Amino acid sequence: MRSFVSAPFQHPSRAAGHDYQGKHYSAAAAYSDSTVGIYVPSYYRPAKTVDLVVHFHGWNNDVPTVLSHYLLREQLEASRRNAILIVPQGPKDAPDSGDGKIELDDGAFARFVNDVAGYLQSVGVTTTASIGKIAVTAHSGGYGAVGGLLTRGGMNDAITDVILFDALYGDFDAFTKWASPDPSRHFLSLYTAYTAVNNATVMAKMQKPQPNLVMLDGSTMTLAQLQTRAPTFVVTDVAHDDLMQKLDWYELFLKSTALTTAF
Repeated sequence: MRSFVSAPFQHPSRAAGHDYQGKHYSAAAAYSDSTVGIYVPSYYRPAKTVDLVVHFHGWNNDVPTVLSHYLLREQLEASRRNAILIVPQGPKDAPDSGDGKIELDDGAFARFVNDVAGYLQSVGVTTTASIGKIAVTAHSGGYGAVGGLLTRGGMNDAITDVILFDALYGDFDAFTKWASPDPSRHFLSLYTAYTAVNNATVMAKMQKPQPNLVMLDGSTMTLAQLQTRAPTFVVTDVAHDDLMQKLDWYELFLKSTALTTAF
């Protein structure tokens, strides 16, 4: 756990806090924490570039809880991806999809990942600060950060995979534009009834330039099916808050990415 100036908060967009359903979430309590959780898997081996998994959490959460409740560290270990997990603190324990710098500021995601990579090199975890591949993952309200970083973050050339866990609530055009016909980029959306209509909307948008969409049932999907580089949509009736950890789908989806396997 380490603070970074380039983390999402503090940010002017939440200088006065945020109101939701009659309750106020103050800047001091919810939008002043610049903590970033960093996890280096036990098998990690430094390479010529640094590959990252950057995860954006949903509403009413904090970094330690996200790491433990959703078993992110354990699932990265099991996936054997030679990448380092990065989890920035978004709105802390607040019902809010805003993500400060990462969502709203030009080049903010580039500054953030380069700051983290520089830190990793400075403490000897890596031998370079050069960024390789990035897999971006988000659960629920984390979509705001991802939509923003795909629009103005400055790192789209490095992002190989965008994986959403019931997180298509907005920014449809940002996701569609990023996932334009390009085999180096893979868009994967796992969804429940909460976001079924939104996923259908994005399917229609993506199908126009890229008609080879893949649609799967979560109860029968296989790793081989997920490894297509076409936009992939997976429907499930697993509960919204269980999507990442109940059936180890975070591990499975990481295995489907372009990230290098550690041997």
